[in-house]
Amino acid sequence: MIDRLSPAARNAALAVLVVLVGWFLWSVRAVLNPLILGYLLAFVLHPLVLSLEKRGWKRSRAVNVIFFGAAVAFTLLALVVWWQGHGLALELVSDDGLGAKVRVRLEQALHDHRQEIDWLLQFLPGAQNGQPGAQPLEPGAANDLTVDRVMGLVREWWASWLTEEQQSQATSLGWRAVGGSLLVVKNVFGSVFAFLGLVVLLPIYTYFLLFELERIHRFVQRYMPNRDRERLTRIGGQIGEVLANFFRGRLLVCFVKGIFLTVGLFAAQVDYALLIGMGTGFLTLIPFVGSVVGFALALAVSMIEHSVVSSLVRVGIVFMAGEALENYVLLPKILGNSLGLHPIVVLFSLMAGAASMGMFGLLIALPLTATIVILAREFVLPVLAQLADQDGRPDRPKV
Repeated sequence: MIDRLSPAARNAALAVLVVLVGWFLWSVRAVLNPLILGYLLAFVLHPLVLSLEKRGWKRSRAVNVIFFGAAVAFTLLALVVWWQGHGLALELVSDDGLGAKVRVRLEQALHDHRQEIDWLLQFLPGAQNGQPGAQPLEPGAANDLTVDRVMGLVREWWASWLTEEQQSQATSLGWRAVGGSLLVVKNVFGSVFAFLGLVVLLPIYTYFLLFELERIHRFVQRYMPNRDRERLTRIGGQIGEVLANFFRGRLLVCFVKGIFLTVGLFAAQVDYALLIGMGTGFLTLIPFVGSVVGFALALAVSMIEHSVVSSLVRVGIVFMAGEALENYVLLPKILGNSLGLHPIVVLFSLMAGAASMGMFGLLIALPLTATIVILAREFVLPVLAQLADQDGRPDRPKV
């Protein structure tokens, strides 16, 4: 029917069809997440499948071997994580578990370092008279400090710094931030049922898409404009390779950082080193959040066996070394090389992404920068070169 319409009517009908398809996909976007992620994962694994095919393997054998190896690795890792996670969960829920032990360590630290704390208190807002809402602290006040007293002093200092209106605004902003974080998590995962569906469907989609990836790409190429088909195919391939390299590189960064933190925490004699180290490594997919959560958990667990100061030193050194390794070695080298970006461009892109869009900007900064570089090289730089090659003088009419 559409092919019998005039060109104008045909284009209008196609535009309406595109809008309807877009509206439908947006309506069912929740069930599209596993399919999209499966396509990305298949695209990441596709070069490995091709390399095995070059060795004479059949496609089915290559895909099955990859999935079997991944299943064995994830099963072993899950068993170790479950074993350590079960022990940590018992520590958290027992009456004399992690919370009680941390409290004892804090009380001991307040007692052992009361002179240093007493010296520090004189520089804090509660130490000066005349501050609204603050009670003056006398010399030797640290001798009577407990954890509850410290929390009371924190509340007093909070009241001395901010007015009631400012406190209300800060509290409101805090709850809004928590609500926004929960909304992001809900939008990403939907619900527990949707998350479980993602876990089940993702490997299924990935498995079958590894067999159909070339056919899908040929189908898309067939309906590109014939005049620009070769160029668009080449540009799309470059962008796809950049995205695949980014995801492979990002997962490698998380894995290497997780291994480093695991070894460092084990050397620092921190319990549950594998669970905390690998968990923190893969949580670094969410910038800042993973490192903060991992540091807080490692510090609390370390205080089971060590003092507060010793725990701060042990965990602090390991996590500072891990952050330095990630930001100054792994990201510029692994992601920079895989994306074809100079280390300076990588660092600038990360800073610009964080400044413009926060944590989400950090996630998309590098693949977006690499994509912009490819598009600029293909569409913008040739035009600029053509303009630069002109002499800039208007043609004079011939006499």
